[in-house]
Amino acid sequence: MPNLDISKIEKVYSGQRGCMCGCLGKYSWNEGATPKEWQGEVNVRTVKMFVKQIMQDPAVQYESTHMYVERNGRIKVAYFKAVK
Repeated sequence: MPNLDISKIEKVYSGQRGCMCGCLGKYSWNEGATPKEWQGEVNVRTVKMFVKQIMQDPAVQYESTHMYVERNGRIKVAYFKAVK
């Protein structure tokens, strides 16, 4: 399992796959993020927990903007912060 600096994660999503606007699951944001109220809350503990779960799963998939795992009709996604 590669190491990942948690400060490089902007938010995580857990829920059903679909439009992923938040209506089928929940977003949690990392420290330093300022989401709108309807977008979920800043919860560093949840972000750390989900990132660990995703990275430990042998089925983890990496993309340029996120990493994710799909299991039993649900998806967990960790979105990377945009490079400025």
